[in-house]
Amino acid sequence: ETKDLLSIYTDDQILNTRQMIDPTMIMAMKFLGKIIGGMNQIMPASSPHVTQRIIQLSLLHGMSPVSPIGFAHLGSYTAKLGDIS
Repeated sequence: ETKDLLSIYTDDQILNTRQMIDPTMIMAMKFLGKIIGGMNQIMPASSPHVTQRIIQLSLLHGMSPVSPIGFAHLGSYTAKLGDIS
């Protein structure tokens, strides 16, 4: 699902996404960023869902300091599956 979401954006569009300014969204992203680290250890099957949510919120509401964490987890998960293209 995340790859489908990203497929409609070019690299330049993603790189030039506006900055997140909504304080509520920033707090939500911080929360997701904090829990994703622990989820890899405790509930690894749920980690991709949190990663997807971080990326969705980043694309819809702007990039936050937590956004790179979501993209890094996506890259790691994609590499783990051997689906690098």
